[in-house]
Amino acid sequence: MTEKDTQAKLIESATSLFAQRGYAAVSIRELADAAQVNSALISYHFGSKEGLYLAVLENQFRPITGLLQQAAKTAMSPEERIVYYAKGVYEIHKSRPFLIRFLHSELTNPTAGLESVVKRYIGQIYPFLYQAFAEGVASRQFNAALNPGYAVLSLVGIMNFYFIAKPIAREFLTVDNEHDKKYLLQAVQIYLHGIKDNNYNS
Repeated sequence: MTEKDTQAKLIESATSLFAQRGYAAVSIRELADAAQVNSALISYHFGSKEGLYLAVLENQFRPITGLLQQAAKTAMSPEERIVYYAKGVYEIHKSRPFLIRFLHSELTNPTAGLESVVKRYIGQIYPFLYQAFAEGVASRQFNAALNPGYAVLSLVGIMNFYFIAKPIAREFLTVDNEHDKKYLLQAVQIYLHGIKDNNYNS
């Protein structure tokens, strides 16, 4: 097994343990046992348990950068950018089902990862969406009274709350990956309908 393979195996095993039990409750020995490696390799590759945890967070949140960079390469209207973002968020959550647990954990029981990793990636989302809303207002596609900053917070809240509430939603809805996508797109369309300027293109 190469060093890169060992790092990947440790990150994969640690992701599940940290997500399900929290950072503080997982020991170095448990992390090593889950990856079937010597515990000394955690220090060798990541410096410490915290270093491994930060690597896990990086792996979970890194796709956000790719999503926004790809959007910047494509000419889209404000509405198209928002829908593109929603579809991208779905794909990220689909490929990283523990992401919402890490986000919720860092917001409620923060570690060093909140400042060094989470805020850095989440901070990229705000200007991207803010610009889309601001341009929509300026071009009169969106209601002139819309506050772009508030709009960003409300949209992100609508989308992320769904993933937090999924365990409860399963009690009365069919919840799977395909329904995740349908929900997000419908929620965004309802949201966009509410903020549009009815006189646009009239």
